Amino acid sequence: MDEQAWWYINGNWVHPHEASISINDVAVLRGYSVFESLRTYHRRPFHLDEHLQRLYRSARLIELDVTFAAAFLHDIVLESIERNPYEHATVRLLVTGGVSEDGVLPYGDSGLAVMVTPLAERDMERFARGCKLITTNLTRMMPEAKTANYVSAIRALKEAAQQQASDALFVNEQRHVLEGTRSNFFIFHGDTLVTPQKEVLIGVTRNVVLELARGRFTIEERPILIDELGSIDEAFITSSSKEITPVIQINDLVIGDGKPGTRTYELEQHFIKLVEQGQGTL
Repeated sequence: MDEQAWWYINGNWVHPHEASISINDVAVLRGYSVFESLRTYHRRPFHLDEHLQRLYRSARLIELDVTFAAAFLHDIVLESIERNPYEHATVRLLVTGGVSEDGVLPYGDSGLAVMVTPLAERDMERFARGCKLITTNLTRMMPEAKTANYVSAIRALKEAAQQQASDALFVNEQRHVLEGTRSNFFIFHGDTLVTPQKEVLIGVTRNVVLELARGRFTIEERPILIDELGSIDEAFITSSSKEITPVIQINDLVIGDGKPGTRTYELEQHFIKLVEQGQGTL
């Protein structure tokens, strides 16, 4: 971690080693908080407004009172990018429930932290390699909201690491494959692109990919049955940090011929072109 970075913590600009929030904040005591993670390309935030909209939606879903305006958050994010020297970066926004007198219910204003960390240049080998995933039956609380409750996600990631996989896909009681711990999941049946729409966090990159796919592929937003994975041609995951990453294996099942697929590659190239043209950035 770059200790010379500048982070915004509850009204103050501080270095990471100086950053702190109250131990009495319900984010610490009860995990009551929401967050967003977005990235910059060439010092410009990617789809900032969409990330802020989702942050407020998450807060509404868990009934967390956000006591500052979206315009204020927008300006703080831009200032945090300006204060730090990184060409490419991850910007994390954390909204906490605020301090509690009884250790349960917050009172007063919500808290705010904006943290910036550097990102490396795009790793094109990542696309050539693809990734292995596992499935997990662990359940999540309110997946439609981006909260800091990552108990299930962390347990799933530990399970994935034990099996030399990079991520885990959540599967519900109906045997629907939902999403990764920090990513959305897509499959191709021929030229038909399929991704879940319910019981998932609707990702900003997910929506960008769907826009890129329109007019190029047939799109189905529906449940993906775990039993249909054996017949799919391609699979990939999306997120702000992973962009579009091909999936070549799920558990012991090899996807297609075990190599990143041509349709996924086509979407990846269109995504890179969009980014390099500055679309979606301020």
